[in-house]
Amino acid sequence: MSAQPEIWRVSTYEGVFETDFQTLQQWIVEGCVLPTDKVSKGKLNWIEAGRVPKLKSAFNGEIEMPPPAESAETPSSTNAWQTPPPFGSTEPFEPVEPEPDKSNGQSFREGPPPNVCHNHADVAAKYLCRMCAVALCENCPRFVGSSKIPVCPLCGDLCRSYEEVTSKTARSEFQSSGFGMDDFVRAVKYPFQHKAALLGGALLYGFLLLGGFRGSLIAWMIMFGCISHVISQVAWGRLNRSFMPDFSSFSLWDDLVVPIFLGVGITIVSWGPVIVLVVALVFGAIHSGTASVDPMGQVQAAHQQAGLNNEDLSVLTDPNADPQKLAEANRKMNQQLRPGSQLAEEAERSKAAHSDPTGMMSQIMPLLGAGILLLLLLLLGIAWGIFYYPMALTVAGYTQSFLSVLNPLVGLDTIRRMRATYFKAFGMVLLVQFAAFIVGGTVAFILSPLTLPFVGNLVANFINGSITFYFNLVIACVLGLSLFKCADRLGISVD
Repeated sequence: MSAQPEIWRVSTYEGVFETDFQTLQQWIVEGCVLPTDKVSKGKLNWIEAGRVPKLKSAFNGEIEMPPPAESAETPSSTNAWQTPPPFGSTEPFEPVEPEPDKSNGQSFREGPPPNVCHNHADVAAKYLCRMCAVALCENCPRFVGSSKIPVCPLCGDLCRSYEEVTSKTARSEFQSSGFGMDDFVRAVKYPFQHKAALLGGALLYGFLLLGGFRGSLIAWMIMFGCISHVISQVAWGRLNRSFMPDFSSFSLWDDLVVPIFLGVGITIVSWGPVIVLVVALVFGAIHSGTASVDPMGQVQAAHQQAGLNNEDLSVLTDPNADPQKLAEANRKMNQQLRPGSQLAEEAERSKAAHSDPTGMMSQIMPLLGAGILLLLLLLLGIAWGIFYYPMALTVAGYTQSFLSVLNPLVGLDTIRRMRATYFKAFGMVLLVQFAAFIVGGTVAFILSPLTLPFVGNLVANFINGSITFYFNLVIACVLGLSLFKCADRLGISVD
């Protein structure tokens, strides 16, 4: 009775595999298993492959692996990886000889992998050897171990799923193709890949906008939730996923609280300076206006300052009082008994100040300088909001962190690493926003006869809300694609 072959388990970065000892030695010789990888014989404990005495000769290159053995049950002209035709077929079985290796020692062939089996030209490929890039059908590989791991019959290396390899290859080529107008066209078409979700989301968003403050708040939450969802999914390479979040497993925190906080953070970091300056200008104007139109208050203050005290009363009643003190006390008494004189004096002072251009300019220049400074700061704040708003959306999408959104250094560092890609995406975002403005204005103009008193134009508001939903999805897809094309520089793990 023949002895059972040794079963070894190998743990690499690609997964855990079971194989026999000879195949394990072959993998070591070919560099597929490293000394730091973990191996286990049977059910024994895991150990580094380089510490196993029986495997040291393979790591030192002291053994030479024989070519793949031919099956004893097949003729010499038929290789072990060939399979007969299906049962009942009347066509004669002709063995297919392997093509000679023309790679001059190179492991991988140039160009895309073939889509048919290497041995059966009429059978679609299901596996692809990771070393020699030979495509094989489901019957051609050798399967080792209890888990039936596919192994290439030509070189003995592991085989991968053909669909997985080709999809990764196509995604890698797409990622390295650069960011340009093709991606903009792809973003414009992206919402239409899921027409039902687009129609339902647009109608829901437009309807909620008609529900007052609460409805608008819910619509705003849904919008930011969809934007962050699209950016994160596209940035990870999931271009075929739906842009609507999965509400079947609704989470109060993930689906409600997080989008609200992200939206608040985006507003603060991008438009916060403008909001602060506008509030400062409004309150400053109100304060200066109330201070400048209160002449009676100034008169009352002057009266309080010029009011009679006990010393003045004693001077007035003393017949031997000092003439200067008596004159000062009489002046104060006249001001209190005749308040109109104080108004006249204030009017004379104001008239003199207006007639004196030097004094007038001395009062205007500080106000004019402060106004120019605030205006420049306001323009800078608007420029910052326009420039940084797309990056704030981007950071919110791929980090899902409120603190990261609030920190402009995170966004500026992302711009630094994305380099020209962000500026291309920024230009595309401006183009989409301009198109949304034109379309919204056209809809409002066409439907202006439907405006009703007290409620406004509900039809135009509903349609513009639906259009806004679509354009925001396009912006999110543009930003997500820009992140996907820079995933290697940003450390984003794409699928």
